[in-house]
Amino acid sequence: MARMREKEHSAVSITRPVPVRMSTILIATDFQRSARRAFVYAVHLARVFGARLQIVHVIKTATDSSDEPPDSRSMASRKTSALLQLGRLVLTAKEARVKAEHLLLYGSPVDCLDEAVRRTHADVLVMGTEGRTGWDRLRLGSTAEALVRDASCPVLTVHGGGRDVPAHHATVQLRRWLVGTDFSADADAALHIVSGLAATLGGSVRLVHALEAASGRDRAERGLQRHIRELERLGVEAEGRCLEGRPVDVMLSEAAEWEVDVIAAGTQGKRGLQRLLLGSVAAELLKRAACPVLTVRRQAVRRGRRMTP
Repeated sequence: MARMREKEHSAVSITRPVPVRMSTILIATDFQRSARRAFVYAVHLARVFGARLQIVHVIKTATDSSDEPPDSRSMASRKTSALLQLGRLVLTAKEARVKAEHLLLYGSPVDCLDEAVRRTHADVLVMGTEGRTGWDRLRLGSTAEALVRDASCPVLTVHGGGRDVPAHHATVQLRRWLVGTDFSADADAALHIVSGLAATLGGSVRLVHALEAASGRDRAERGLQRHIRELERLGVEAEGRCLEGRPVDVMLSEAAEWEVDVIAAGTQGKRGLQRLLLGSVAAELLKRAACPVLTVRRQAVRRGRRMTP
């Protein structure tokens, strides 16, 4: 994990007013298991926050993003099938007392979803991931990595679950949050969002710092205690731990031990996945974490437009 910063105060304060406000949640779907599981989370969030749900499917083509499909018989068939499935999802959401609309786009999944986030002014993008299997067919792999890096709003990725866990029976729990921190501005952005979500949902937060060397423990402990006091002032139950080891291993071990519902990490945006908070940890979390992963770009927090307390 990157060396702890000397600066005592965060670039993004977590002591701003809560709770979080959301008006639009965008769920990307390819109608597969992981997307169905992510849809359950998106509906839950929309219901809790009274947000509008935008359900987006992209039909992959070689052309640029467009609302109109290329003119071909096979494309017409794919469009009809997609619209039928989108309609069923909209109906399911409305039966759960959630306002929902669908959006069908054509072109590159990454470009289209990024466009959809901007077009709908989404506060959060929710999408499913099958971990190591990739998402060349609009499953997640490289698509998720690109959107985590570039999306102008926080991204919640949800694993598809094991074979014995039907996606439509997914249980949504958003009360135990684990946040990995190196005390950078990127880490503070993730903690800023999580603090508001935990306060709104009545959740608790565990902060984790992976030590590079035992000599830095005292400084890290002081940093964790400062964040814990800030969270407690917001009415959020919090605790922190400094542990030696590889950041990704430390976070996944803590997530399993504490049975967390969500792991959160900050990103550095367009500089690439290898420059995510915690080095390559966020990219690895997308592949290995069994629970949902929330990634937050600090630029979204500073704009004050995206899922902001």
